Amino acid sequence: MIKQFLTPKLYHQKILFKQIRLKSFITTPIFYVNGNPHIGHIYTTLLADASHRWALLKAGNKANPSNFAFVTGVDEHGIKVQSAALAAGLQPQEHVDQNTAKFRDAFKKFGIKNTDFVRTSEDRHKKAVTHFWNTLNSKGYIKKSNYEGWYSAIDECFYSEKDVEKLDSSSNKMVTKEAKNPVEWIKEDNYMFDIGEFYEPLKEWLNSGVISPDNFLPVALSALRSDEKLSVSRDSKRVKWGIRVPGDESQTIYVWLDALVNYLTAVGYPGTNITNLWPPNVQILGKDILKFHAIYWPAFLMAAELPLPQKLFVHSHWLVDGRKMSKSYGNVLDPNDLSELLTTEGLRYFLLRQGTPQDDSNITIPKAIDLINSELVNALGNLLSRCTVEKLNPNQVYPTFYDEVLKSTLKENGQQLVDGLNSLAENVTKCYDNLYFYRGLELIFEQIRSTNALLEIHRPWSMKDGPELSTILFISYETIRIANILLQPIVPEYANKSLSRVGIGDKERSLETAIFGGLQLDGRKLGKNCGNVMARIVQIKETTPLKKKKKSAKAA
Repeated sequence: MIKQFLTPKLYHQKILFKQIRLKSFITTPIFYVNGNPHIGHIYTTLLADASHRWALLKAGNKANPSNFAFVTGVDEHGIKVQSAALAAGLQPQEHVDQNTAKFRDAFKKFGIKNTDFVRTSEDRHKKAVTHFWNTLNSKGYIKKSNYEGWYSAIDECFYSEKDVEKLDSSSNKMVTKEAKNPVEWIKEDNYMFDIGEFYEPLKEWLNSGVISPDNFLPVALSALRSDEKLSVSRDSKRVKWGIRVPGDESQTIYVWLDALVNYLTAVGYPGTNITNLWPPNVQILGKDILKFHAIYWPAFLMAAELPLPQKLFVHSHWLVDGRKMSKSYGNVLDPNDLSELLTTEGLRYFLLRQGTPQDDSNITIPKAIDLINSELVNALGNLLSRCTVEKLNPNQVYPTFYDEVLKSTLKENGQQLVDGLNSLAENVTKCYDNLYFYRGLELIFEQIRSTNALLEIHRPWSMKDGPELSTILFISYETIRIANILLQPIVPEYANKSLSRVGIGDKERSLETAIFGGLQLDGRKLGKNCGNVMARIVQIKETTPLKKKKKSAKAA
């Protein structure tokens, strides 16, 4: 029986633009260290990084850093790591140390500001997992039993009959229906956890709106079964590399139970102060691991009588030239190589701008180059460059706004631009709050294009010094300022350079100033001109292999 379990409250109050969020706890999955970081890993972590930076931006100077957590890490246990280490002639710990360093380096390169990095081989994590196991066991949820079923070593997961099929009509080999990973029939004594006992509260929780985007809700519900019993341990003769079941050295704790507890490890579980941050505001994950987070994880938490996550944000996969990434096909893109061509800020922007969480997204090199050039280099970068040149602004000061010019000369399109700038932050907030960064970026660049259109109509470079020129420049500078305040979570270095160029100090970049005339800047000296914020990316030959393309990126 489920003991004293209460359905969690729904956390779906609308966050208004002026409201301040003083706590935030964001997680990514911990990534399996059996290979190098790929685009999918970077995208997941960038979603979390942008969300974390956004939460801090909203809180402004009232943010207490200890109340804003962004946790990522690596899953270092399991049979795949054990096998890979053996094949490399290394001890498992040596193997994971080497691969974990690659993830740390990649995250650092992309400016990812995680507040913690959990490794499942750490003592603090082993302590958390052991305590969590003992808690479930003491409440009567773990029972030893004989188990048999289809097991995938690649997924480290058992599958039901409905989830497997024959590889082909002439073969007896069985594979998973979705990923076509091979499975084998395994029978052994394991410890079991009855997922089915939580069927009704899980169904109620899933239907509460916790999953976003909502097109993944039917997927989660279809994976929920009232009769599922989950094997939460493995024979330690087969899986040596992992955390042993407390009091039973013959069994190793199931790698997914081990891995999921990392979220608790990050808040100091089993300490008494975990409620300072727990539960997570949002847990970000790829659609391929939805079942583990939407069914197994909340069932474990219910059994332990701990609050459930407020939101599971699920994203789809990245395709390369319309195909799923595959080593055999040779289209796996290394983010380190890709960033050498597109720059780290450029790749950050492309992934967050083109990533549509509800659907698979596609990356092609020409498409990425065109987008970065057209928006960051041309639309915004050139707007900044041509509005701050000495010919238009010989004194290099922030221009003055003249209301009478707006009401007369610029009446038709100027007022519309000002109104758009006044509502931009509020509209972008609605998108960013829900992690739909691509939608927020669409709004930002619509506004930037409108400002560029104003310049094309009124041609300030042909004007004499006076109120009309000053007002047009002021509107342009305000577009640059407000847009880059809102771009800080997406392309922090780019935004920093742009804001510095128009003389905006570090303490003047808060969200509450992101309205037209939000700061008194008339006559203030601009920042130093350090050249283009971002150089144009030039690809000499589309057919050149990516590793050779690195040398083709140059300033226009």
